[in-house]
Amino acid sequence: MKTMSATLASKEFGRFIDAAQREPVLLTRKDRPVAVTVSVADWEELTALRIERGITAGLADVAAGRVTEMTEAALEQRLARFRTQPPEA
Repeated sequence: MKTMSATLASKEFGRFIDAAQREPVLLTRKDRPVAVTVSVADWEELTALRIERGITAGLADVAAGRVTEMTEAALEQRLARFRTQPPEA
């Protein structure tokens, strides 16, 4: 994977975009990794794989009986728990 500083990527944006079309580019700031840029094609493939993995896990949960019927009461209970959780920092 190619590595590029955020400063260089900003100054040479065209080169940065061209590089990301060929392979993922790791962006650094103060020698610390801060982001990875990938091509649209790679992003679409990664997204499709994540969706497939989620569907597979969901089907496995159903097959194993790890399901709960989503009734109005169950939904309200989950919403109440969500509303009482402190926001993440």
